[in-house]
Amino acid sequence: MELDRRLIELADSHAVAIHVDGEFKGSGFVLTPELVVTCAHVVEKAADEVLVRTSGSADRTGTVIARHPPRRGGDGYYDSPDIALVRLHEPLDRQGVWLAEEPPQAGTVVLARGFSRFTAEPDVQRDSLSMTVVGPAGSLLRVKDDRVEAGLSGALVLDTTNGRVCGMVKASRELREVQGGWIVPAHLIAEHAAVAAGGARHRPGTVWFDLASRRAELHAGLFGADRHPARVAAPRQDRPPSWWLQTRNEVVPFIARPELDDLLDWCLRPDGRGMRLVTAPGGSGKTRLAMRLCQVLHEQGWIAGFLPGDPHETGPQISEAVDAGYRVLVVVDYAETRTDLNKSLLTALEQEEPGMVRVLLLARSGGPWWTSLKNRDVVDGDPVRLSPLGERTGPGPVLSAAWQAFHGAIIGRPAPAPPAGPGVDGPDDVLSLHALALDEVLARRDGVRVGSWDPLGRVLSREQQYWTDLARGHQPALPTEDASVRRVLLLPALFSAVSAEQAEAALGRLEMLPDNGLASAAELLHRLYPHPGLYWAPLQPDRLAELLLSQVIDDAGSADASVGLLTSVLTDCTFEQAEQAMTVLDRTRVALHGRGSHEPADWLMETIGTLIRTRPLDFLPPAAGVLGPETAGWDVLQEVLENADYFDVLLPLHQRVARTRRNSEVVDEILGALVQRYKLSFSSRVWSPKGRETAAQVLRAVREIGDRFEADRDPDHAWWHARTAVAFAAKLARADPDTYGPVHADCLDVLGHRLVVLGRRRPALRVARRAAKVRRTLERCDPAHRPQLVHALTRLGTVSATAGKPDSALRVSEEAAGVALGLAREDEHGWQRHAGLVAMAYNNYGLLLSGAGRQAEAAEAAKVLASALAVADSQPLTPAERHGLEPYRLTVARLLAQESVTDYWLMPTAAVHLLETDDDPR
Repeated sequence: MELDRRLIELADSHAVAIHVDGEFKGSGFVLTPELVVTCAHVVEKAADEVLVRTSGSADRTGTVIARHPPRRGGDGYYDSPDIALVRLHEPLDRQGVWLAEEPPQAGTVVLARGFSRFTAEPDVQRDSLSMTVVGPAGSLLRVKDDRVEAGLSGALVLDTTNGRVCGMVKASRELREVQGGWIVPAHLIAEHAAVAAGGARHRPGTVWFDLASRRAELHAGLFGADRHPARVAAPRQDRPPSWWLQTRNEVVPFIARPELDDLLDWCLRPDGRGMRLVTAPGGSGKTRLAMRLCQVLHEQGWIAGFLPGDPHETGPQISEAVDAGYRVLVVVDYAETRTDLNKSLLTALEQEEPGMVRVLLLARSGGPWWTSLKNRDVVDGDPVRLSPLGERTGPGPVLSAAWQAFHGAIIGRPAPAPPAGPGVDGPDDVLSLHALALDEVLARRDGVRVGSWDPLGRVLSREQQYWTDLARGHQPALPTEDASVRRVLLLPALFSAVSAEQAEAALGRLEMLPDNGLASAAELLHRLYPHPGLYWAPLQPDRLAELLLSQVIDDAGSADASVGLLTSVLTDCTFEQAEQAMTVLDRTRVALHGRGSHEPADWLMETIGTLIRTRPLDFLPPAAGVLGPETAGWDVLQEVLENADYFDVLLPLHQRVARTRRNSEVVDEILGALVQRYKLSFSSRVWSPKGRETAAQVLRAVREIGDRFEADRDPDHAWWHARTAVAFAAKLARADPDTYGPVHADCLDVLGHRLVVLGRRRPALRVARRAAKVRRTLERCDPAHRPQLVHALTRLGTVSATAGKPDSALRVSEEAAGVALGLAREDEHGWQRHAGLVAMAYNNYGLLLSGAGRQAEAAEAAKVLASALAVADSQPLTPAERHGLEPYRLTVARLLAQESVTDYWLMPTAAVHLLETDDDPR
């Protein structure tokens, strides 16, 4: 890897020049604040004291406390390892280098950093070398490609592959030519200095570790460069009022709350319950609590932060961070709208060591999306429910802290006493108290009186006035009347524009601005709500956007006007923007119902229904969480499912809604429509080569739904969808056996497994026989199908044994074992590729031999099984994979002890799901 410039600078700060009796003798480097290492021949003539010079610190004197070996020896070079230790009389302000535990491999480029007199400048100067490791040379390492000048003996050597100090320059092979030389490996230095190669001084969160492990790069890869947990935005006095209330700007200091200690305890526990949910109404402090948790863990050496709104695949980045030695906290805000992401994070949790990764979900409430997650083994199903901070401490501390922070940042003078808090019936949530303090500060700055109690409403009025002040006198004229300004600000409240063109088009649909004023209005919103990757950022806090929306529909005054306005401005939203808009629409609807404003809330529900009807692919998936048979939008859903085009709408709609996992009732309705309309929508053209891909889409939909039901522990529905999938796959396989024959076999495997789960052994046996027959046919045409044949035969053996047919089970298990062993022996890498397959097949074969009373043969099978486990153990496995091998170890012990095993509970029955990519034609 290319070394971080800061790491090289850190290494330079640890390099020292060694002087003996006033004369420069060579280089060295700092092992600990009190200990310097150099070559023994550098201080060979030092009686007691030496002088140590380094940059950035005053010179230090030290005493040579050890030389290894004590004397030079007989030839021209000082005998190996040529190590000397110097104890400093006064410690340096240096942590000490991070010594590598393993020597660099041949071909590795290494950098030496030290001092010499052979630079372009006079006297002793910093000097460096770039060399390539050749390989071992006795106890040393030989290097080439640079000339080791006098004075560089004792210089530290950096391994460019890991950023650690891998050794110390000893000497040159030839001073007059570029013939390289030798370096003393780091493990010898650690041994003679009695310091650990890594040691507690170098751990996640320390400077050398973080630079060598690329902590900043790993953090940015997961969370983006602008979401660093310790970043605090610098306030400016000319910000719009909403800016001061946004959590991410951290204007107001964090106020301690007990939930932080609870979450810290959860993060630091070594158990595997790595996902947790925090719920609270909007404005209660969920995001700020999570930000503080990230900051605390960052200081303890974690990689912690919020996933951005459009995350890439997170699993590989999490694994990379864990492999580098870091524990990881991933925070997902608005978790109820990001269910695909939650599912992928669950997978990442299951693949890592327990305690290394934590995922914190933030949402206003749980719901079906949480129900589908909370019973998983890696999930802590008990949510943290935040109570209003002001409810516990009283509003005084929260209000005072906000008042002091806002006053200092906006006015600048020492703050007088804070304003009076809300009455007994007033709100005590964090956002309302912050809004009260902000409004009082802005009123004091502007020399006006504070109005009636509604702090968030007054801040929204100031936001509108901020626009008005900027727009007044603008040519061409921009809206300045309250209702018009609210409509303009509604746009960033509903969605984040991605371009000036989209912004101008949305403003044009408000029908309030002249064509020559659209660009100016868009530019003004761009200035008000900047974002590094978007044309404008969303209006936040969320409750401010929801309050604005409720005022806009009040201005509209009717259902028709509200629906017309909102559907118009959302005309060209992307799928991602539709999700943002639906979240605001639904949260505002819920808030209006909570305040007793049922008629405007119904207008919003009608708007949601209209959007679903006109653009189901974009607006139905994010709305799925709020639809149910008792809601007004349910009739709209039924209408869409009855009339939508089967191929252009219904199939892709299923894909999008099923992945959200927000509402099983909606998913069931869509799948029901797919199946019910199947015969009506499919003609012979669907099964033609041109239409077959669409049929395969239906098959994939049915399989995905079945998998979802299985994950949700609903075996009856999972079986029904597996049976439907087999019927689809069989017809596809008859039309195109090369492409869909393997798919048909996969579907049979899954159906058999689900029948076993339901305890229906006889039907499961019939299905397993069909699967094995299909796999044999495929294997005869293409030997690449042999691994899948082993799986099918092994499953058939298991089902046969548990269905009371041990003789038949033994025959097919013997066949499976033979095919598996043949695969392992087919080339030099066969065992590495197929050890798991051999272990599975021989586990069953050995158990069935034992049950048949053939103990000697069973013991021989156990030896093959033990060999397969040894190979598997030598490979990198996830914790779940290692745990899956434990039953096989028990089998080995029982068979070698020549137990008679007639129970077959140790035999695997789970179906194997082959991976498919999104572009798989199947």
